[in-house]
Amino acid sequence: MESDNRFNNLLRQLDLSSDSSVRQKLVDNFIEAIKNDYPVYESETDVVLLYKGNADRVVIIGDMTEWARTAELNKIDGTDLHYIHFKLEPDACLEYWYLVDDNQNPVVDPLNPNIIYNGLGDISELAMPGYSRHSYFDNFCRGQRGGYDSLIELEVPPGKLPYTHQVHVYLPPDYNGSGKNYPAIYFQDGRDYIEFAVVPYLLNRMIDEGKIKPVIAVFVTPPNLHLPEVPNRMTEYGLNDDYAHFFVNELTNFIERQFRIVRESGSRLVIGDSYGGLISTYIGFKHPEIFGNVYSQSGYHCFQKDRMIRLFKEGLRRQVKLFIDCGTYEHEVGSTFLPEGERDFINANRRLREALSEKKYDFVYREYHEGHTWGNWRRHLIDALVYFWGKK
Repeated sequence: MESDNRFNNLLRQLDLSSDSSVRQKLVDNFIEAIKNDYPVYESETDVVLLYKGNADRVVIIGDMTEWARTAELNKIDGTDLHYIHFKLEPDACLEYWYLVDDNQNPVVDPLNPNIIYNGLGDISELAMPGYSRHSYFDNFCRGQRGGYDSLIELEVPPGKLPYTHQVHVYLPPDYNGSGKNYPAIYFQDGRDYIEFAVVPYLLNRMIDEGKIKPVIAVFVTPPNLHLPEVPNRMTEYGLNDDYAHFFVNELTNFIERQFRIVRESGSRLVIGDSYGGLISTYIGFKHPEIFGNVYSQSGYHCFQKDRMIRLFKEGLRRQVKLFIDCGTYEHEVGSTFLPEGERDFINANRRLREALSEKKYDFVYREYHEGHTWGNWRRHLIDALVYFWGKK
């Protein structure tokens, strides 16, 4: 794209006057002019973010600061405008919040209409000019969540784990009339994939358009989702063999007794993000006879000092097909609660790539200029679904 000097022109105009009323009027006019064309892209790699309002101090926290620190916006004297400049990759897509004055409750960027919803609420999305948005999400770029209308809700009884699990099942549009069996996708963090990654909607679109073959999807929700009480996703997903037993034996049998699923490892895919990516990789490694396909999104593979990576390095090669991806803005994941030395997800996933390559696994590895976010995961889920279930 050509260089855009709108913001620099504003700064030059402001330099010509010390009159606060004149300066404020220039700012007001500028905001009015860019309100439908924001953020302010100065080039394919340069962007300016703004905050307009009565505040003494505004800071940004997000993927661009690795969520481990903040960066303060510059206040323009004699006006209510704050700004910050970033140089980013042309195809970067990052998420962020503002903190205003002493209020520690983060807020979205009021000027930015693009919003992603995640477990912590609405969050602003900054997509650079070279980022490829997908039309599937046109109706979900203002914070809208996915719904449960077409899903079947079930409860898996206690077994190896002494408590129940809530699951939701998606059936493809032709299920009732076909009489045939279908491949199956099992999702960790089930409710999150339904609401934040809008997977049922995504599957309907991709099946209807012939992008993938019809599949059944099973969304498995851990207990106490987004709550500190135990058990929870961390107690289940931290390479827990009891959970793996539940998943490959009790859960699959429970589901396959009720629905027409192809009972072959090559027809089952397990998917998860972060901790869920770690346990999905582990399930495929430990039980390739049940799950022959794994998709890990930003997997926590540095858990317990690379324990999962060491298993690949030291163990015999398994007959499992993997798709691994991660964001390049994932150097400081969980900086407030994960152990020091286990927060650099991108480099851990690169080490996993090396281990898989050394053992000659059948795998795909990809990196994106994005963060540890649902915006990242829902966009690139499309690529993995085509890879595993695309019509040949």
